[in-house]
Amino acid sequence: MKSVVILGHTSMLGQEIARQMSASGFNIIRAGRSPENDIIVDLEDDVAPKMQQPVCAEVLIDCAAAFGNESPEGIRENFRINIGGYSQVLEISRLTKAKKILYAGSLSSDPILESGIMGAYGFSKAEAERILDWGIARSGGSFCSLRLPQLWDTEGLCCKHQPWFGRVIAYASQGLHLKMPPAGGLRNFMHVSDAAKLFILAIDYDLKGIHSASHPEDVNMNQLARIAYKVFNHGGEVVVDNNKSPFRPVQFPKNDDLFNIIGYKPNISVLCAPEIIRSA
Repeated sequence: MKSVVILGHTSMLGQEIARQMSASGFNIIRAGRSPENDIIVDLEDDVAPKMQQPVCAEVLIDCAAAFGNESPEGIRENFRINIGGYSQVLEISRLTKAKKILYAGSLSSDPILESGIMGAYGFSKAEAERILDWGIARSGGSFCSLRLPQLWDTEGLCCKHQPWFGRVIAYASQGLHLKMPPAGGLRNFMHVSDAAKLFILAIDYDLKGIHSASHPEDVNMNQLARIAYKVFNHGGEVVVDNNKSPFRPVQFPKNDDLFNIIGYKPNISVLCAPEIIRSA
């Protein structure tokens, strides 16, 4: 039985990874700020991680992150946690003797995504990748980052970080009129269960390096909203407001190399999300 440390196990992704891995026979070691965790750690302070009792693991999965915006406060938050906190992650790998770090990266870190300057969140996540790769290599281990798109679920946990997705479902399910910006650019979503499956396969195939994991299907948010209104059928309608700033155009990296290596493609379409959520 493989033992895996999950840092950020209370996050939407962390919970689903823990659920799938437990069902697959992995021993889960939980790391986080709560005293109930097997390893107590806070990425925002300099207090060394504390193990409740000695534990060893083959892999450390890091799902913890700050999601600050582009304000001065948001930038500081991203830098403080997403960059400054990773000495703590490396210390956990040392304490548990984990020789592999598997990181929940972001497509926001891919330079192909936007033509302008990379945002603070994507930049901080890219710097974290460099730090963790450098740090684990010093102890003879390996690093892998799966750069994920926006994630969605049926519990509504995604709404904190995907506000437009949450707004579409909330308004459609209540039959309210929804004013939306013009489509502008497409978006890319992956169901959290598909994302968690990628992490299990990354361990099975001992993946190394940085891998972009775009869902094969991009989506027009206005189209998704109209589907949601049709599925819930509670009245209301989507109104495109041309006075609103359109969704900014982005270009998602499309490369099937990762999926070809692991023999798996995410198969849950976000266009089915309204039906799946309504049924749930």
